[in-house]
Amino acid sequence: MGMSGAAHDTDTGSATRRPRLALMGEFSAGKSTLSNLLLGRSPLPTRVTATRLPPVWMSRGEDAVFAVGHDGSEREITLDDLDSIDLAETRLIRLFLDSELLELCDLIDMPGISDPNMSSEVWQSVFDLADSVIWCTHATQAWRQSEAATWESLRELTRGENLLLVTQFDKLVNERDRARVLARVRKETEGQFAAVYPVSLLKALQAGDDVAAWEASGAAAFTNHMVDLLLSQMPEEDGGLARIFGDTPYAAEEDGETAQAMSGGFEENDEREEAAAEPPVDAVSDEERVIPKRVRARGTGSRTERLPHREDGAYV
Repeated sequence: MGMSGAAHDTDTGSATRRPRLALMGEFSAGKSTLSNLLLGRSPLPTRVTATRLPPVWMSRGEDAVFAVGHDGSEREITLDDLDSIDLAETRLIRLFLDSELLELCDLIDMPGISDPNMSSEVWQSVFDLADSVIWCTHATQAWRQSEAATWESLRELTRGENLLLVTQFDKLVNERDRARVLARVRKETEGQFAAVYPVSLLKALQAGDDVAAWEASGAAAFTNHMVDLLLSQMPEEDGGLARIFGDTPYAAEEDGETAQAMSGGFEENDEREEAAAEPPVDAVSDEERVIPKRVRARGTGSRTERLPHREDGAYV
């Protein structure tokens, strides 16, 4: 890994910061669509998500974008500047925005591990920043050997509370195929993830206030588990966050019921590579957007610091 273990150990020992959740998987597994779902908005313009970007670290704060170099330097940029980001000079993008989920955690959207046009060093140098991972694997080619090998080298570096999403699950159009894929993935990943969830992310995005559609997409069970995971990792002084949740009509359902409820017919687009073909999140009204376990904001929030620093000023 590109970061020193000492820096990572010092950072994860902090009792004040929010947990950091990395979105990972192979290229075109649905990570950007998942990010849109969790944030309740598209954090980047469609034309930008169609480009190759380094890891994008998102935190709650006043809207701002920074390019962070490998030497720790940073410069403020605009979203339009992302089109011309030089991977050789940029370690990560630091993005601040308003989102209810970011009350609970920071999100780190990683590049696809199998992108032939991007060295694995691009995301490896940032992985040490993450506490937990949501791994996305495409249902029609779920848990490829390349995914298994990469995850085997990474999972011991996390806290162990990681989730696996079998995305585009509605592409498996009959119950036998769905059951067979889930059984195989669960067997091959036994003990490696806290849970495995089948989900159709675009169906979840379009569910709006339709509770049945939200649950049938597989998003209800997954997001409930994710929020519980994040709350368990919150620093003690923020423990009151559990009390600011309002009532939610979305209850987790058994995975088998989720799988049976999901059917084919809605094609989930590839992330980043085919983002231009994806229905923009902005086209969905605020009333129709589904935000998992809605959180009431505690205040306006502001950016008090960017990347965490050690006492010597270096990034950690």
